[in-house]
Parts: sequence; C-alpha cells; structure tokens
Amino acid sequence: MKPIAASAILAALLSAGCATTQYRPVVDSGVSQGSYEADVADCQQLANQRPAAAPAAGGAAAGAILGALLGVAVGLRGDDVAHVAAWGAASGGINGAAYGAAEQQAIVSRCMAGRGYSVVAQ
Repeated sequence: MKPIAASAILAALLSAGCATTQYRPVVDSGVSQGSYEADVADCQQLANQRPAAAPAAGGAAAGAILGALLGVAVGLRGDDVAHVAAWGAASGGINGAAYGAAEQQAIVSRCMAGRGYSVVAQ
C-alpha cells in the first residue's frame, strides 16, 4: 500500500478514536447537582456500550471501495485508483466517526431525559 493511502486510512481511524463519550447535555431541571453528576456518568457509561469507532471503520471501508470503483469507472489506473480509494477511505472514516459521536450524544440525551431531566441543548 502506498504511503499516502496508508496515512489517509490511519488518519480516518485515529479520528474515530477521538470521538468522546464525555458529552454533558445542558439540562433544565430541579434535580440536585449531585444527582446530575451520577446520572450523567451512568448515561455516559451506557453510551460507551455503543462504540463510536464502529461506524468509522465501516465508513472507511465503504469509502475505500466506492473510491476505488469511482476511480476505475472514470478510467484511472494503478496509483491513481489507490489515491482516490484513500481519499474515499478518509472521507468515509471521518463521516462515520462523526455519526458515531452524534449517536453517543443522542444516547446520553435520551438516557438523561428518561431520568426526568429536560434536555435543553445537545
């Protein structure tokens, strides 16, 4: 694999690892701050059960395949196809990581709402 393709895939996968579950929703509630801290920690732990990196890896794989197919379809050959596939992998991985992080934030927000908090902002 060419260095540019390897670095693009590595960048996409590393960005997936940056997705954090330490999201803290803005809530409007009369619940005490001590309860909030315990509840948000429980909800973050629940969100950790849905790894944010999984959609990133899937997005990188799909992006690489689609990029390679697109490169071949427009008549590219050899290294040019690899470059387009690498960009597809990076783009798909970054998009997947963003989706995974948003999904984890939604889990925390729904969990907090289920515990009686009025989630004002995500």
